Amino acid sequence: MERRTGFRILFLIVILLSAVIIVLFLRYFFTYEQRNILKRQIGSVTGMNLTVTIFGFDGKIIKRWTNIQKITTGRDLNDKADRNYTYFFTRKGKYVQIPDSVWYIAEEE
Repeated sequence: MERRTGFRILFLIVILLSAVIIVLFLRYFFTYEQRNILKRQIGSVTGMNLTVTIFGFDGKIIKRWTNIQKITTGRDLNDKADRNYTYFFTRKGKYVQIPDSVWYIAEEE
């Protein structure tokens, strides 16, 4: 009985130590770009399937992208004010930036 309890405690310590090491590694040894790539990959697995359509001021469709996983609005470093653009990545990894002055609709497929 004591042997099982000892193994459980050892297993719990190993799991907690592994979690701490992973958090420290991701926090201090990943570059900013590597963290963004990892976040995008996680978002791609858990993301949505959107269609983004950009309209001209006359209401005509200018451009349309399909199978977009996530749309993001740029934020200030202090996270207090929005920036004046929205961006997303296509399935092929192409970065697309849309200024706030453009009308667009993002709808789930």
